Amino acid sequence: MLKRTKMGKSMQSQVKDTGAELIVDFVIGGLVGVIVATASKAFVSGVSFFTALRENQTVIEIFIFGTQVELTSLIFLWSAAGLLILIRRIFKITRWHGPADSIYHAHQTKEPLDEKHGLVSTLAAFTSAAGGGSVGQYGPLVHFGATIGIIFKRFFKSRLSNEIYLGCGVAAAISAGFGAPIAGIVFAHEAVLRHLSVRAMAPISIASVTAAAFSQTFFKNTTPYAISAHSPDLATLIPILIIAGPVVAATAITFMQGLRYSAKFARQSGWSAERLIITAATICGTVGIWVPEILGVGLGTVNEMLSGQYQIPMLLVLLVLKISMTAVCIGFGLFGGVFSPALFIGVAVGGLVAQISIAVGGPSLTEAISIAVMASVAATVIGAPITAVLIVLELTQSYAYAVAALMAVMTSMLLTHRLFGHSFFDRQLIDRGIDLSLGREGIALNQHTLEAHVGDDCVNLSEDSTGHEALLEMRTKEQTEAYVISDSGNLLGKLSIHQAITAGDKSVQQFCDKSPLLLRKNDSLQHAMHVVSDFVGESIPIVDGDDRFFLGAITEGDLFTAVIEVQSEVRNQERG
Repeated sequence: MLKRTKMGKSMQSQVKDTGAELIVDFVIGGLVGVIVATASKAFVSGVSFFTALRENQTVIEIFIFGTQVELTSLIFLWSAAGLLILIRRIFKITRWHGPADSIYHAHQTKEPLDEKHGLVSTLAAFTSAAGGGSVGQYGPLVHFGATIGIIFKRFFKSRLSNEIYLGCGVAAAISAGFGAPIAGIVFAHEAVLRHLSVRAMAPISIASVTAAAFSQTFFKNTTPYAISAHSPDLATLIPILIIAGPVVAATAITFMQGLRYSAKFARQSGWSAERLIITAATICGTVGIWVPEILGVGLGTVNEMLSGQYQIPMLLVLLVLKISMTAVCIGFGLFGGVFSPALFIGVAVGGLVAQISIAVGGPSLTEAISIAVMASVAATVIGAPITAVLIVLELTQSYAYAVAALMAVMTSMLLTHRLFGHSFFDRQLIDRGIDLSLGREGIALNQHTLEAHVGDDCVNLSEDSTGHEALLEMRTKEQTEAYVISDSGNLLGKLSIHQAITAGDKSVQQFCDKSPLLLRKNDSLQHAMHVVSDFVGESIPIVDGDDRFFLGAITEGDLFTAVIEVQSEVRNQERG
């Protein structure tokens, strides 16, 4: 009877805890969803307002060789450049932050997400996009959502981990941006968290659905693209997409490499950040005078390409210029996202494929091909194939479109994975020395250094100690190794018990190993594990500086214990 009573109380306690967790999930997920949706819609609406202002206003006109030239795009971009420079100086920004930083933060806890950089970078992205820079808006909104999630973590004392709060913000941003709540949920797990957590699913889902519902209720035009969604003939469409796969993959790789090489040039040029930003604004603004379609986010142009209003020559021009101008803008510091440009580039390539197909006698499938290729390029760039397919499904409400997008995505990603190997965000992190392929445990082991694990339970000998004295010290501490230390505290060598016996009444300095295996205090646990893989002995000395200042030693057992503790911490985090 007593046992049943205890079981009943335990069950009641579990139900109570579960109910409390659900309340927390709904509160946090709902609030994050509402805030991120509101900010996202304000961001997008603001960019649309300034885009319309730029396209419909004439600021300055000049005549060049008798030709009337309108300088509105150049004036807008110079203004944006000036504001960006001002933002950098006021907030002391050294590097804009984006989705790559969100992904990195989700994979570790040692380096916190910089909230100031996250919010200011969102403002910078808005300034660039509103000014007409060839940049995107969804990437900065994703990082903004992540930042809002982490800010919420500081104010809500719950058992939810950082990555869950971050995932809520990311999912809400995608959901509000595309009106695609399922894609938002999947994107948070697929591209950012990179694992499926049952504990994270509820709050992330609530945030995503809330963001979509709030956007649809209080804002108009929740769907950014005008798609008719007539069901295409898959038997005809899929072979075309498979044949076009290498072209699509090559385009995506060219785009990502262009972004990387532009950023590399900017780093190696020696130019100031101000000069780089003004140069990007001048180049993009000048090109925009003659080809205004490549300026800004380009939603209007994308919809025109989807409807088949452009022929091959113009599509080629738009494709080449969009890739090059986006690379210049983002690489030189005119900050923004890569998602929207990837969608633009994908639609342009899709339009080219469709036009060529028509030219060789194929059916007119411009919209279907363009949407599938758009998803393919975007999936490759952001590293989220399932998300891209789901966005197509939720935008079109068409199973056939989703299947076509799936085939295009998989064909393209198979090739890009072989040739490029990573998404653009992963490559950004690799260029910064961060390899996500190590996994959470690998990253955590790389972040934890030996400094916190230096042990002092070792035999330290002065440089004039004899072998007999060394043996006495070893016997007292029940150890078989000792370290010979100079008067200034530097490691001179490592002495084994056999060397001590050989030394006898002579100085141990003559007999010790002067080049022993050693570690430095700033070495990571990952590096230490690699170093000791072939080690045979009792302990390894830990030193500091080139003069090998002796700090202490670490045993294999202590090293393995430290590694296991870090691994357990990571696994607990993944469980939420």
